[in-house]
Amino acid sequence: MTSASILSPAKIATASSVTTFSKVLMPKTVNKNMKLKNDFIDKILRIRNESLNNPVFTLERYNQTIELINNAKLKSSARRNDQEISLLKTYDVLNLSNQDKLVKKIQGSEDTSIKYYVPINEVYDVIRIAHFNIGHRGIKYTLKEIKKKCANITEKQVKLFISECNECNIKRAKPKNSSKLVVRPIISNDFHSRGQVDLIDMQSSPDGKFKFILNYQDHFTKFCILRPLKSKTAAEVAYNLLDIFTTFGAPAILQSDNGRE
Repeated sequence: MTSASILSPAKIATASSVTTFSKVLMPKTVNKNMKLKNDFIDKILRIRNESLNNPVFTLERYNQTIELINNAKLKSSARRNDQEISLLKTYDVLNLSNQDKLVKKIQGSEDTSIKYYVPINEVYDVIRIAHFNIGHRGIKYTLKEIKKKCANITEKQVKLFISECNECNIKRAKPKNSSKLVVRPIISNDFHSRGQVDLIDMQSSPDGKFKFILNYQDHFTKFCILRPLKSKTAAEVAYNLLDIFTTFGAPAILQSDNGRE
């Protein structure tokens, strides 16, 4: 087999040709992730182009490219054919922990960071990890994160992954005006400028006859006062608040969350 025929793109394969399946019974979530990954690989293989410089590397093409480059490096410049010269201008091979990795050739004074070529069976996981690490922020930011270390993952692949991302689909399903809510921080400048009160329900683990805790906090100093309550009636809450106010002083603003307690 000649070097030219080795790198010729193979016929479109299925995900099963680039992914090894475990025979062991897996949990439902693992099976679901494997199905998503295999569907993703199948779609990439269907939409890839057939040129020699396409960014999709099947595992076979990935290993063959590494072998060709390693062999070309052993030859003198005069003995290298046109294909080997072209490959050496584009790619390089880096050995990490006794494993060869295909990397982008660093050209002159351009970015000197190492960028890896990712075989198709690893593309899904690379995109998934990057997308998760940036908090599901979308195509632009996911691709930017990936391109810090990877050379051949495309915007089309990222877009395909995000279109199937469950968390992103949930966000897209939310009403558009839900993101327009503006949350302004509460600012206090002095002691007693604002007091915050809430009730803690302890009915599941009462202390004798006491089933609730009144929590009063000065917003500026975070000074906190607790009072045990037998019930959450307005009369009992008001009595304890009055006791706090007569001891420490009343706030200019008394804030509660209008909750059930």
